[in-house]
Amino acid sequence: MISDLVRKEWLDLKRDRRLLLTSILLPMLLLPLVGAIIYASVASQPPIVLLINNDTANIPYVNFLEKYAEQQGAKVYLNNGSSVVPDVEVIFPSGFAQNISSMNGTAYVEEITLVSSQSDAVNIVNDGLYKLAVNVSLTRISTLSREAHTPVNPEAVRDPLVLKLGYISPEKRPTTGSVERLGQLTRVVSLILFPAATPVIFFLTDGILGEKERKTLEALLASPVSPFELVISKLVIAMMLGIISSLGDLLGLVAFSFFAPLLVGNIGELSLSLAGMVSIAYLLMILLTGSISLLLLVLMGGSQRNAQLINFLVTGFGMLASFSALILNFGSLGFPLVLVYFIPYVQIVAGLLDFVFGLGTQSLILLLSTFLISVLLIYTTTRLLDPERLILR
Repeated sequence: MISDLVRKEWLDLKRDRRLLLTSILLPMLLLPLVGAIIYASVASQPPIVLLINNDTANIPYVNFLEKYAEQQGAKVYLNNGSSVVPDVEVIFPSGFAQNISSMNGTAYVEEITLVSSQSDAVNIVNDGLYKLAVNVSLTRISTLSREAHTPVNPEAVRDPLVLKLGYISPEKRPTTGSVERLGQLTRVVSLILFPAATPVIFFLTDGILGEKERKTLEALLASPVSPFELVISKLVIAMMLGIISSLGDLLGLVAFSFFAPLLVGNIGELSLSLAGMVSIAYLLMILLTGSISLLLLVLMGGSQRNAQLINFLVTGFGMLASFSALILNFGSLGFPLVLVYFIPYVQIVAGLLDFVFGLGTQSLILLLSTFLISVLLIYTTTRLLDPERLILR
């Protein structure tokens, strides 16, 4: 009987070509579009720096900062001869060269930052000024060493402390910076993962309402079809649609990986294991959504208003979990933040991040628990299904 229902649902699904096309194209295009926007913001909107010089003696120092900023990809304008609004404006005052070249002098520049400007512009300017300060301090140390007839290493005097940067996993095992960058990329993917699955999510509730609108729900519930078979057939088709949609999600992930260096830096090659985990997380989102949506539909009734409310609740939980991936470190949550695991979908994004950071066992537990909870909700739905309540409300 289930196979007959699945065949019927599949025929209905094939007739809805817009849903099939949207389910494939949305996850395939969403991630690359985000990457394209990031690329466009970097390529078409380079950081703009304006250098204003109020003293001809400052020219060597202005030229140093200009050259450095251009090497870092910034577009530099000298003085105020352009109508372009800069991200950062640096003013070299009169007497700057005299103060910075004096052994006891302290020079200053004025830095004016445009509100909502690119942070890269500020970083480029500050890094350039820092390098200028280092060069000046090394010159002063060399001068003092020569006049004191005491040989010293200016670099060692200037920087007596050297920082060696390393990374460890949540299990306190040595790892590399690429893992950290891959984790940042996974947070972005988690943010977009749920919206990419929305066509499949809405298919579930619309499947029940569609039967009701076509006046076929009464006939189905009056037939020998059991509530369990009806629910399972809807979920099977939703999962089949999810598998088809996940292919688009994988293609989108591969395309997005080409833009990833602009966002988080070099992450190396995209591994098949990560792509597989993203697909598993995608399918689990669909399964969990189906179990939650159908349970709420059975409890609240099958009216259009209730379906809209259910879709709003499910989407809200999904977006909350997606944003939690951006701001929470799931490997070190304490009370009461650990209660966030009780929010639907958080287990999925946490499991995906744990996998990237090397917590394989914890990732498996979270994803497996999501699967078991979904199965439990499906079983509960079949036990609580009241045909009259579903039809009349």
